[in-house]
Amino acid sequence: MPRSSGQFTIGTNKIGPKTIGTRLVACARMADDPAGPALTLAAEALPAEGESASRARTIRKVAIRVVIIVAVLALSSWVLFNVFDDLDWGEVRSAIGELSDAEWLSLAFGWLVWIILQGALTASLVDKLAVRRGVLASLGPKAVSSVIPGPSDLPVRYSMFQSWGVSSSAAATAVVGSGIFSIGSQLVLPSLAGVLIVLADVPLSGFFSVIVTASVALAVIVVAIAVTLGSATRTEAAGRRLDGPVRAVRRRLKRPAPDEDLGTTLATKRAEAVDHLAGKWLKAAVATVATLAAKCALLVMTLRFVGIPEDALGWMAIVAVFGLVAGLTAIPLTPGSAGVAELGFVGMLTAAAGDEWVNQITAGVLLYRLMTWLLIVPVGLGALGIWRHGVRAAEQRAAHAAAT
Repeated sequence: MPRSSGQFTIGTNKIGPKTIGTRLVACARMADDPAGPALTLAAEALPAEGESASRARTIRKVAIRVVIIVAVLALSSWVLFNVFDDLDWGEVRSAIGELSDAEWLSLAFGWLVWIILQGALTASLVDKLAVRRGVLASLGPKAVSSVIPGPSDLPVRYSMFQSWGVSSSAAATAVVGSGIFSIGSQLVLPSLAGVLIVLADVPLSGFFSVIVTASVALAVIVVAIAVTLGSATRTEAAGRRLDGPVRAVRRRLKRPAPDEDLGTTLATKRAEAVDHLAGKWLKAAVATVATLAAKCALLVMTLRFVGIPEDALGWMAIVAVFGLVAGLTAIPLTPGSAGVAELGFVGMLTAAAGDEWVNQITAGVLLYRLMTWLLIVPVGLGALGIWRHGVRAAEQRAAHAAAT
């Protein structure tokens, strides 16, 4: 396998995903990165070859998280049944069961388009990375983060990039870049949702009005961050203003103070990211918009196919709720945002359409979550298997060439 100084060799008996994840954790801890604990969790949850004890711990951890998911979904169902008196599981199942073959094929095609676009987004952040590899680097890590909350996909995606000969710095920047585009879009969408809610004349009573107000406040914060990061001078100035409070917090936490001030550090990191992502921003931005559009289209399709007409729930209202839920789940409190996303979608869509549509809305949301969350787990695990097979095959070819 091609490698340069500081890169890792991926192999069954050399350095596997667990080791790479652990080294990423060490780096995060050295920098006192707040993502360190989450990366530790991800590294521990990844399989380690030849270590039966570690594999047993992995199984236990995954089993615990599956139990958490089931418990949260059960709690969400209980909340929905207590909020909506008309909710009937029999009608929900009937709405899903009445889908025609053509509708199932349309959903499958829409899901495939969404997957390919996600692969294109991942590939756009790495020079000369094929879209098929981008699909693997998207699906595999998503399977991990769908079970383990937090940035648990980062060490997996980093490992995949490294195994394909991507340099350490390029792999790290691409991983961070994918996170920026993902989280950034989830923070921008709520502000767009607020505009669409006004245009679609969606009722703003109760909890809905609170969410819209929060989304407007979030939009102001996002704009302020974007303006700050848009200039090296503003980035450094903001970092210097925050340096004092950050150092005070670190002293209270009994953490060592960094050698450089925060302004210099942020300016350096910004320069590195801009240098690596030069020429990639436009492609990544277009791919991000296309990916979100395809995912939102799946939600619109599922709701239409279960029988909700346009005059009951317009597409602008659906897109608005899609954006609001994206903002609510920007920080995943549960694996795959289980329970939180379902409550958000069903609650807000029903508030917009009316209680008489709650069964059809629940059916559509369940179909949507099946395709964009649950189905990703087995498909993503299959993608990880394909990647591991490719790594082993490449090592075997290299070993054979060296022997001859």
